[in-house]
Amino acid sequence: MPSINYRTDDLRALVALHACGSFVRAAGQLHITQPAFSRRIAQLELAVDGPLVERTTRKVALTTLGLDLVRQAGPMLAQLDEAVSEARGSARGESGRLAVACITTVVYAVMPPVLKAFQQEYPRLRLHLRDDTGQRVAQAVMAREAEFGIGVLSGLGPALVTEHCVDDPYVIAFAPGHPLERLARVPWRVLSTFRVVALRSTSANRQQMDAALAAAGIAVPWFDEVEHLSSMLGLLRGGVGIGVLPRLALQSAGGSELLTRPLEAPTVVRPVGLLRRQDAVLTEPAQRLWQLLRSHLAGVQAQSAAAC
Repeated sequence: MPSINYRTDDLRALVALHACGSFVRAAGQLHITQPAFSRRIAQLELAVDGPLVERTTRKVALTTLGLDLVRQAGPMLAQLDEAVSEARGSARGESGRLAVACITTVVYAVMPPVLKAFQQEYPRLRLHLRDDTGQRVAQAVMAREAEFGIGVLSGLGPALVTEHCVDDPYVIAFAPGHPLERLARVPWRVLSTFRVVALRSTSANRQQMDAALAAAGIAVPWFDEVEHLSSMLGLLRGGVGIGVLPRLALQSAGGSELLTRPLEAPTVVRPVGLLRRQDAVLTEPAQRLWQLLRSHLAGVQAQSAAAC
């Protein structure tokens, strides 16, 4: 079927004419002049190659062709207006959904106070929070499954724009009463004398620590191994070994029951920040959430610097 050139404004003019029964009243409803309104009707008749309006000195009425077109186009125009209105509401954060990807430790430690402030500004906006590993956060952003992400800013490609927010140091965590409690800072070499619980070898955190220790000529101290960070926290709270994990992870549920000490020689940190695609144009609510996260993470960075 060959394409037909027409404008939705011309269709709206025909629908308005059917509702008003007068060129003058229909033009007033659309806030245009009568000559401009007449041109719209004429353009639509030219597009369909047939008469849509019966014009007499006494009345204006639609032809059968015009009535059929109004019956079909009227509901479609209403649906189109509704779709555009919903898109506008979503862009402004008045409705719809915002998808954000985030590493799990940041969800625990940072998101609650940030989202409380965000929800006060956008109470009708639904949030889809994809909490996952750093690698999968980046993948979700690249696949357009999330508008932006909060993740580890290492090993990322040039297609992502990043903004560094905080350096999250690895610390040694243990239950109260452990011998390490007497130390203010713990050298990595000391850990070899204890039963250290490690994350699985495929974990990005584990790989970063292994690489840093290899560069420093220190043997890895791992003894036991778990798949998930939540499992490690459970073991440590029960006094089963000690564990190395990012400081932000200790702000998760149950982490406050554990004691921590900074690790040194070497000091290993993971850079955490915001990331989005190079070609991404963030919606208004996404920009606002980005700003709130940036501000909160800057506070976390200041607290971390003060603690050191």
